[in-house]
Amino acid sequence: PDAWASRLPPPFEHLRAGEAPLFEDPRIAWGFDGLGGVEDSTVLELGPLEGAHSYMAQAAGARHVTAVEANAKAFLKCLVVKELLGLDRCSFLSGDAVEYLSASDQHFDLCIACGILYHMVEPVRLIDLISRRARRVVVWTHFYDDQILANKRLAKRLGPAQAMDYEGFRHQVHRHRYSFDTRLAGFCGGTRPYSHWLRREDLLGAFAHFGWRDVEIAFEEKSHPNGPALALVAT
Repeated sequence: PDAWASRLPPPFEHLRAGEAPLFEDPRIAWGFDGLGGVEDSTVLELGPLEGAHSYMAQAAGARHVTAVEANAKAFLKCLVVKELLGLDRCSFLSGDAVEYLSASDQHFDLCIACGILYHMVEPVRLIDLISRRARRVVVWTHFYDDQILANKRLAKRLGPAQAMDYEGFRHQVHRHRYSFDTRLAGFCGGTRPYSHWLRREDLLGAFAHFGWRDVEIAFEEKSHPNGPALALVAT
């Protein structure tokens, strides 16, 4: 009963699920618009959660959506949504996004990476892998900012800065521990006990380092209750 995050779209809005309006997500609508639409595009979604953004891509005219989900319960919810909403141009795969991108030679017109970067142990590696497989990207993610320390709940989970180097890109990460959240019915975090959060400047620096241009930012919330966040599109 407590496993769902999203409110289902019409005509199924009466069904018991979650409350988040992810099937009509303004961040994704903004991203599609900023990238010139997705009509007849091949789309890769990383971490689809419950299939909401894949649904939006199909509704916007995508030719096909390939969505990769590592969380077993989230993957099963995606399959429920696929059948319920008739997502006949969406394929949901169960597995690790990094492993999929490392092994695949398929290229996509667009990658949706909404709510996944801050769940990665190597977020910069994921940015690199996306750059090898997609021409356009829409992202939403949390990032580290020193003002997080004023949030006692988050301050307990986030560690000090650690210097990292990936493919010549030097950056800092802060370890984020999931703690007891992994025991919750609706847990939708990463597959490890922790992840690494990037600082804002390193997040944008990584996209620049791996060749992304025409970066636009929106929906930036420094005071988001779960940590500072922003959305971006790039080509």
